[in-house]
Amino acid sequence: MLSGSFGRVTKIRRKIDGRIMVWKELNYGRMNEKEKQQIVAEVNILRELKHPNIVRYYDRSIDKNSLKIYIIMEYCQGGDLQKVIRQCIKRDEYLPEEFIWRIFSQIVSGLHMCHRRTD
Repeated sequence: MLSGSFGRVTKIRRKIDGRIMVWKELNYGRMNEKEKQQIVAEVNILRELKHPNIVRYYDRSIDKNSLKIYIIMEYCQGGDLQKVIRQCIKRDEYLPEEFIWRIFSQIVSGLHMCHRRTD
């Protein structure tokens, strides 16, 4: 489980098929109106995006009693880019150039998808 300023992310297993996913729990009770609007926008955008280089959104659930929203998303087994970079720094190593170009191309491809979704 990872925690941030408004919530946490927990790895879960979907009962239907045993698929590993993440459950992003956000406490919207501590958010101002602008932050709440950003969460709604994030969910709406994620729901539309289907691309191999963008973390996939599956569902969301709102618990009005606890003032929490739960976003169910794809689990990225290899972790995130920040984790990879931190490991390299810790080991005092450099990332291979071909790896950097592959990641860069995936980022650009995902960004292109985000910007063309309104076409």
